[in-house]
Amino acid sequence: MKLLSVILSAAAISVAASGPAQADYQIIRWTSGFCQIWDQSTPYRPLTNDFKAGRKTFKTFAAATQTRARLVAARQCW
Repeated sequence: MKLLSVILSAAAISVAASGPAQADYQIIRWTSGFCQIWDQSTPYRPLTNDFKAGRKTFKTFAAATQTRARLVAARQCW
């Protein structure tokens, strides 16, 4: 009986872990003016609250990087 429960538990964990990972990225702007790309899939938040998060989320890191580059070029971030 214990073996069966161990097998079922392992199967449940592997099914849950094999789901598609959804990585959303967001650009946050610190009060200093520095903009950073933040991975929303991390289980923690920044240690301090001196930032503002952007409204838009990006599906890929490349899209977030391009948008951050445009913000730097427009001198809204550094």
